Amino acid sequence: MSAPLHSILDFGIVAPGRSGPQVLADSLDYAARIEKLGYHRLWLSEHHEAHFCWTAPEVMVAALAQRTRRLRIGTAAVLLPVRNPLLLAETYRTLEALTPGRIDLGVCAGVPTDREALTRLAQDETADIAELMKSFGDKLAEVMKLLRGDFPKGHRFVGAATPQFVVAPPVWVMGSSASSASVAASVGADYAYSLFHRGSKLDPAVTAAYRETRPEGRIAVAASCICAPDAQKAEAQRILVEGWFKDDVRIVIAGTPADCHDQIQDLARRFGADEVIVLHLWHEQAPRLDALEAMAEFFHTDAAMVTA
Repeated sequence: MSAPLHSILDFGIVAPGRSGPQVLADSLDYAARIEKLGYHRLWLSEHHEAHFCWTAPEVMVAALAQRTRRLRIGTAAVLLPVRNPLLLAETYRTLEALTPGRIDLGVCAGVPTDREALTRLAQDETADIAELMKSFGDKLAEVMKLLRGDFPKGHRFVGAATPQFVVAPPVWVMGSSASSASVAASVGADYAYSLFHRGSKLDPAVTAAYRETRPEGRIAVAASCICAPDAQKAEAQRILVEGWFKDDVRIVIAGTPADCHDQIQDLARRFGADEVIVLHLWHEQAPRLDALEAMAEFFHTDAAMVTA
């Protein structure tokens, strides 16, 4: 198996002691560093709680795509149950038109945990979370049809959603269960297995089943990481971050750069992943950039060894 590609996930969290403008500026700088260091892609999450820096990742995708030249930019993941499939397809085809060959549409079955945001996005005061999440498969199939123009001859969207002069961007499903992997395979989407969501069982059978159903599909694993110069600093940050996230997010990788590199390589092997997407959980920019640079040195060595 060749060395996995290495990519980055950014949540835009406004952590205690930080301001929104600071975090936003950091995210813009972060993308430039990610590209300079040779990472493959940057994905941005969608959250609607007050302690996040953005709620519409498409806006950030557009801004960051214009500030970079090579880096792939996308989402992990758009909350599809509260989105309009046509508007979503049109938005991402437009992003693809602006920066051809560098856009990813990542979607998931999640919905906002903020009830006020949920009811407004769903345009339904009585919106039921379970029912909304059940709509994921049908909405995903509709998005795929609109992106590809998979309609009968003579249909308005037989040439795909507007703009029709671009190739549809790749679609990824980010999920934490066998059912999300199955849905992704059934519609021809790539799959990103989230290991950091508490609900994930970290089960290699999930990605193995996807690969068996769709051998040509791409598999990524998404892992949270605390990389520090020494184990003591990594452990202190782990305790701090776990206190903030409580039951929502688990720390998958932690330790020195060498420790984190070994853990990432092990994850790629265990899950048969083509790519590892890392969420660096440092709330200050300096240690986050240090981790980014330290890990990049290992990845470049891996790639050189494979091509030697």
